[in-house]
Amino acid sequence: MLQKIKPKKFKLGIVGGGPGSWIGHVHRISSRYDDKYEIVAGVFSRSVDKSRKFGQSIGLDKSRCYSNYKEMSEKEAKRKDGINVVAIMTPPSSHQIIAENFIKKNIHVISDKPFAGNLNQGKKLYKAIKSNKKIKYALTHNYSSYPMVREAKNLVEKGKIGKVEYINVEYIQDWTDGNKISKTNSKKVFKWKVDKKIVGVSAVLNEIGSHAYHLAIYITGLKGEKLIADVSKYSKDVNMDNNAQVFVNFNNGAKGIVWTCVTAKGGVYGLRIRVYGSKGSLEWVQNDPNYLKFNPSKGAVKFLERGYTKANFSKKFSRVKFGHPEGYLDAFANIYKEFAEYLKTNTKKRFYFPNEEEGLETAKFIDACKKSSLKKQWVKI
Repeated sequence: MLQKIKPKKFKLGIVGGGPGSWIGHVHRISSRYDDKYEIVAGVFSRSVDKSRKFGQSIGLDKSRCYSNYKEMSEKEAKRKDGINVVAIMTPPSSHQIIAENFIKKNIHVISDKPFAGNLNQGKKLYKAIKSNKKIKYALTHNYSSYPMVREAKNLVEKGKIGKVEYINVEYIQDWTDGNKISKTNSKKVFKWKVDKKIVGVSAVLNEIGSHAYHLAIYITGLKGEKLIADVSKYSKDVNMDNNAQVFVNFNNGAKGIVWTCVTAKGGVYGLRIRVYGSKGSLEWVQNDPNYLKFNPSKGAVKFLERGYTKANFSKKFSRVKFGHPEGYLDAFANIYKEFAEYLKTNTKKRFYFPNEEEGLETAKFIDACKKSSLKKQWVKI
């Protein structure tokens, strides 16, 4: 049975996201938006001194700033006031082993994406989650939690655009930050993302390709069946996947294109998805997240605004009144809020946060992309 917890606030432990970590800052802020979590413990650095110093800087007791995740899981599990939930925000290849360690201690897990560093790790993690009925797992594919993305999902489910026929999604960034990259400066610019032992099977696919594909399957409810991909490296001297162009055939017969790149000059978090159905289309752009373009095949184009009358479903996930912008932190906070509500409820209420099912699907997609690019042929997902 799922472990039901009834505290006013969940006691949250953190692994990763220490000094200089941008994503750690995001998680810490978002987890406290709705006053459902209290951060009480953490591992913030491989250096014990740095971990303790950072933990104390955010208000933690020195004794609960640990040297590694194993020590933290062991000691917190023995405490009467120990953590109920752990949030993991380390590089991809460590997600599986860290999550499994806390799962064994019956501690719920919220993890940053991707699900795991590679498919083999993903399968092991999936099995561990399913084997322990006392815990639940959430994955912070945060773009799925923007109100207008959920509005899009609702419109597809209600058949407003008919049968989904085509999906086009792209996510482009520029990690070079305007620098010319060589073998000598690649580690300084890309840091751990050039090391496959840390980033996992593919830098571009694990880091942002997972987001792109997840958005496609999240909004449409479809799964990819087979694909053909071209995954390229930055250069002969810099062995890092930087670009992926993928054609996908989905399980309802729909066709899709996924393009993701981390060295597109001038590309600043350019996430966009377009879904075309037999009755119309939808388009959402991350840089203008409060609007959803709905173009029925018969009738005028509609621009639906978050929280406004024509986008009633989005109101459930909106935090401020329409006309005021909502964005990145709010989307993360929606996942934390929903997960807390889910752990406390006994009802059959539907929740929309990403979980291990979608995590495994993205891991399968990434693995298939790498195999297809190597073989230069279509492969099953």
